[in-house]
Amino acid sequence: LAASGIRPLVLEEKEGLALINGTDGMLGMLSLALADLDTLLATADLAAALSVESQLGTDAVFAADLMALRPQSGQAVSAANLRHALADSPIVASHRDPAVCTRVQDAYSLRCSPQVHGAARDTLDHARMVAERELASAVDNPVVTPDGRVESNGNFHGAPVAYVLDFLAIAVADVASISERRTDRALDRTRSNGLPPFLADEVGVDSGLMIAQYAAA
Repeated sequence: LAASGIRPLVLEEKEGLALINGTDGMLGMLSLALADLDTLLATADLAAALSVESQLGTDAVFAADLMALRPQSGQAVSAANLRHALADSPIVASHRDPAVCTRVQDAYSLRCSPQVHGAARDTLDHARMVAERELASAVDNPVVTPDGRVESNGNFHGAPVAYVLDFLAIAVADVASISERRTDRALDRTRSNGLPPFLADEVGVDSGLMIAQYAAA
């Protein structure tokens, strides 16, 4: 090393534990996941709105007073996003008349989008709270306290971060699942309210979005 001009790495006090303890790495992954999920859930609301519109669904089920009957905060946010996205849709307006639309209710994957997306939003908020606490934490061992004591402790344990990472994985899987179900309906001409089979440009010649739905499933 000396001949090459490379200076050997010499660890200072406390740096060894920082390199081998996984808690900080877990927190980094959680922080990245939180940023990704903010974008994912906003996109999921827009995708759900497009599904409702394209499959001639109704936006009436997303009304604010109906959401207030179950005052879950994430659900209210997602429902508001859907109302905003569908507010000026001429397609949705075209079949508001009961004489035109004879369906009693839309499918769960359309009607329950705010409930699923909203539960994921609430899970995200909980995970963000844990991450913010962790970012303000000292996870060293032993720790040097403000009054100069050197104390052994167990704050390096990753359980608080690990639990919310698993919690987020459950929520993301459910958001993905309901999205796949909406896609499946869009490809099935018996349930898609007039869309071409598989959303194919040339039915019978190309497979449209069939493989995309398979991959999602």
